[in-house]
Amino acid sequence: MMNPTNHQRALPALVVIVAGLVGCGGPAVGQLRFANEAPVWKVNDREPIAQPEEQGFPKILYYFDQFFFRRLTNKMEVRADAHAANVNSLDEVPDSTWFTNRIGVRDMTVDEVRRGPNTDDGPDRSGPWEITGTKVGGSSVGLLMKDARGIKYILKFDQKGIPDMETAADVIVQRIFYAAGFNVPEDSIVFFPRDQLVLAPDAKVSDTFGNKRPMTQADLDDAFARVNESEGGQYRGLASKFLSGRPIGGATNLGTREDDPNDRIAHEERRDLRGAYTIFSWVDHTDVKIDNSLDMYVEDPENPDEKFVVHYLVDFGKALGSMGWIERRPGDGFAYNVDFEYSLYSIFTFGLWPRPWEGADGAPLRGVGRIESERFHPAHWRPQYPWDPFDRADRFDKFWGAKIVMRFTPEQIRAAVEEGRYQDPAAADYLTRTLIERQRKIGQYWFNVVTPLDRFELRTVEGEPRLCFEDLTVKYDLETDAVNTTAYRLEAFDYAGARLDWSTESSPGTADEVWLTACAALPDSIAAAQDGYTIIKISTRRPDKKLPPTDVHLARGASGKLRIIGLQRH
Repeated sequence: MMNPTNHQRALPALVVIVAGLVGCGGPAVGQLRFANEAPVWKVNDREPIAQPEEQGFPKILYYFDQFFFRRLTNKMEVRADAHAANVNSLDEVPDSTWFTNRIGVRDMTVDEVRRGPNTDDGPDRSGPWEITGTKVGGSSVGLLMKDARGIKYILKFDQKGIPDMETAADVIVQRIFYAAGFNVPEDSIVFFPRDQLVLAPDAKVSDTFGNKRPMTQADLDDAFARVNESEGGQYRGLASKFLSGRPIGGATNLGTREDDPNDRIAHEERRDLRGAYTIFSWVDHTDVKIDNSLDMYVEDPENPDEKFVVHYLVDFGKALGSMGWIERRPGDGFAYNVDFEYSLYSIFTFGLWPRPWEGADGAPLRGVGRIESERFHPAHWRPQYPWDPFDRADRFDKFWGAKIVMRFTPEQIRAAVEEGRYQDPAAADYLTRTLIERQRKIGQYWFNVVTPLDRFELRTVEGEPRLCFEDLTVKYDLETDAVNTTAYRLEAFDYAGARLDWSTESSPGTADEVWLTACAALPDSIAAAQDGYTIIKISTRRPDKKLPPTDVHLARGASGKLRIIGLQRH
C-alpha cells in the first residue's frame, strides 16, 4: 500500500488554496495563493474497501437520459463554469486509479508506444485455444477463450465485408490511450487457422440480456460464417486479455460511485475525463458511453488481502472513423446521433445549410474508416452521444489534452498505426499522415485559447537563478516565424499582490537548445514575507495576438531554496 506524505493523505489537498482579497495590488496577479508545499503528483485513492456491487447498463434509459432529459436540464441549470477539481498546484493531473502520467511528463521511446500495456505477444500458440462462450452485447462476433496457458481472452473480429477496420482501430487507439495515461486492456492482432480453436465441454452462449445456454459446434460455425476468412484459410482477430480483478460495471458520466469511498470527485469534474475530449477527438473515438469503460475491483499488489477499484477504458474498435463507415453515418464526429442544433439549422435554411461533414469521406482504402483532416475542427468535434465530462470541459481541460496529443512524435504515431497490421500498406500511410495533420490542428487551435507556456523550471545558469519554460507554439513550430516574433515580459509581485520593483524582457532563443524558448534571470532580492512568496507574471506577445498572462508562484522551502509551488493560467 502506498504511504502518502502529509500533502497526499486526502484528495482535497489537490485543490489549491484560495486566499481572500489580498490588497489593492491583487487584481494584477489574481487572488489565488498556494500552500508552500511541493506539488502533489500521486493521490492515495487505493485505500482498501469492501467489494462494490456490479452496476448494469440500462441502454434505453441511458440513451433517453443523454439525448433528451439531461440536455433539457443542462439548459435550465444556472451553472457557473468550474475549474477541474482533481488538478494539483501546477494545474496538472496527478497519478491515480484513473490516470497515470506517461508521455505527458516524460519522453517515451518508440518501442514503448508500440508495445503499449502489453506484457507479451498475445495468446500462446503452443496448444489449442479453448472457446468457453460468447461475449454479451455488441454487434460484432465475440468469443471467450483460454489459450494454452489458461489465460483468458475475448476474441473479436471485423464485420464481414469490412476487413481490418475495427481490429486495427482498437489496437492503434489502445496504444495511443495507454501512452496518453489511461488504463486499457492488453490487446493484440492475431492470425490463426480455424483448427486453432476447440469448443470447451461447458461452453455457453450468452444472448443480449445475458441469458445462457450450452454452446454447440453449430454456434461456432455460425460465428465464423459471419467473419472474414483471409487468404490461406487464416482468420484475423483481436485478442483482448481479461483484466485482472472482478468487473463491477462502467464508470458513470455524472457524480461518483457511492459504494467506492475512494471515488471522491464527481466524474464530470475530473480533468482526466474532461480533457480526454481533445484526445478522443484526435483519434475520432465517437463511441463514448458508460459500457465502454470498466471498473475493476483488484488486489493491492503489495497486500492481496486489501482491494480497491481501478478504472479502465475499453473497446476502441469504433474509433478512427470506423463508426461512421460501419453505420453509414457521414456526420459521425461532426454531430450527435440526435443533434437538435444541426436539425434546426436544416429546418430554418430549408435544407440548404452546408453540413460541415459534406465531402469528409476519408480514403477508399481497405480498413480505413471515415477519418480525415481537412474538415476536422478541434472545437466542433462531437461524439455519438452527449457526455457530461466533455460538456463541462473548459479551455484549460482541452489545453491539457492538447499538450498530451502534441507530445506524440511522427515516429511514435507511425509505430502505433503499424500495430494495426493493415493488409494494405497505403492504409497505414494514410492514417499516419491524417493523425499528424489532425494533431497539428489541435495544437494550433488549443494553444491559442490558453497561453501555451509549459514545463516551468528553476535553473542556475552562469551562477544566477533563472526561470525557464517552454513555449509550445514555438516548440512545435505551429505559427510562421513564431520564434522570431514572440516576446515575454516578466514582472514580480509579493504575496499581497503588490508590485515589486523588478521586470525583465525575454524572447525565444535566449535559452539553451533543450528548452527552445526562454530562461529569464530572477530578481536579486525576492519578497521578504511568507517564505519569500513571489509571483512572476509572464505576459506573452505575438504579432496581432493578445494572449492572457501566466502567473508562476515561488517560495522558499524548508532548506531555504527557492522552488515553484504553483501555477495559474488566465
